Amino acid sequence: MELYVSENGRSKDLSLLKERFNRAALAAAATVAALFICAAAVEWVRSAYAPFHGFASYGWFPRLQTFLYLSAMFNILLIRYVVMRIYIAPGVADMETILRRLFNADVASMLLSVLPGLYGLILFLLSGDVTDFYMLFGLSVIYCMIYLPRYKKWISIIKENLTD
Repeated sequence: MELYVSENGRSKDLSLLKERFNRAALAAAATVAALFICAAAVEWVRSAYAPFHGFASYGWFPRLQTFLYLSAMFNILLIRYVVMRIYIAPGVADMETILRRLFNADVASMLLSVLPGLYGLILFLLSGDVTDFYMLFGLSVIYCMIYLPRYKKWISIIKENLTD
């Protein structure tokens, strides 16, 4: 399939592709912005409540910390599972369905990529240790870079699915 030829309505398919991709890119930008807003909130709390020692002191905090770190590491498996479930959903493989699946998969993967940063924010607010936040924030940034929507990937998936 050639997406750039304007015969038989292909130019409409191309404009629909660009419109859907731009919406996915906007959603990705919003999730990345939310991640950096969390970082700004952490720095604001650190300066406003200096020295900040957390809002809670619980004896079970080390278990919660271990659970959230493990959840953050296994988050990449969760992202892959969710994306594959979206891709292999039953239905007709027409242009509209493929674009909807690509959009849903990219938005879901970006939202799940931000989870480790939120885990870090929770740990920071409970304990006051900024190291927890920035380690999990860095993991979120790596996940966001991996799962950022890419136009060439969309085109290759569309060509692969529509030529079968």
